[in-house]
Amino acid sequence: MGVVAPGGKKKSKMAKFLQLISTIKRTIFRKVRTETILKIYNTLIVPTFLYGSENWTPTASQRRRIEAAEMKLLRPLAGYTLYNHKTNDFIRRELKITGILDNIDEYRLNRHLRLQRMPQNRIPLKSYYRPQGRRTIGRPKKCWREQL
Repeated sequence: MGVVAPGGKKKSKMAKFLQLISTIKRTIFRKVRTETILKIYNTLIVPTFLYGSENWTPTASQRRRIEAAEMKLLRPLAGYTLYNHKTNDFIRRELKITGILDNIDEYRLNRHLRLQRMPQNRIPLKSYYRPQGRRTIGRPKKCWREQL
């Protein structure tokens, strides 16, 4: 088993997410009602993407890419193009969907609250502290707790 580079899991999940969205758009997009596509999206694609997301520390560029990938499906599903100048929040409200980034933030907050209730000797709680010792040159990466 190989070593995964930092962000490697997120990159593979992002690629799988884009692949699933393009499969939906290519195969059933014009053939099935909007409600059915939204049910498929909410029951298959979103949970697959969000699995393990409570441990992620996404950067600003990763958050933008996640939102753009989500809107690749939702914008045409709502019947809009980029030239209509409708905001992402407007489209989500119209389709009655919560954003993936909101779900990630909610999962991370729930994980944080669970960690606060744990006794101090539990291993999951110990794993969220910064390691001691020397660090690499440059600005340190944000850790999980700093992005709550």
